[in-house]
Amino acid sequence: MKLRVKGNTIRFRLTQSEVAQLGRGEALRDATEFGPAQRLNWILEPAAGNAMQASLDGTTVSVRLPDHEVRAWAGTGTVGIYGQAGALEISVEKDFHCLHRADDPQEADAFPNPLEGSKC
Repeated sequence: MKLRVKGNTIRFRLTQSEVAQLGRGEALRDATEFGPAQRLNWILEPAAGNAMQASLDGTTVSVRLPDHEVRAWAGTGTVGIYGQAGALEISVEKDFHCLHRADDPQEADAFPNPLEGSKC
């Protein structure tokens, strides 16, 4: 799971297996180590309700998505789920293969890029 933060926006990019996991109702967790006892954690999880929710608790960013939207999205070709939690804009998107780094092992579980094979 990739996390991108810019201003009041937060964007998650998920691999195929992560989308499947989320679609089964399971939470996704990841972290970045900054040094001894310094860690930024993030959790993305489906939850009951109709609104996205986001919170920051110490060093953990938590985003909760409406479970009915997650299930519907996971089984389709739709790229993402988009919404807001207060002033925070949230994007959760399928991560596509990079067209310029096809041999990158980190790309193995990415979704096929719709532009692969085309002239761009």
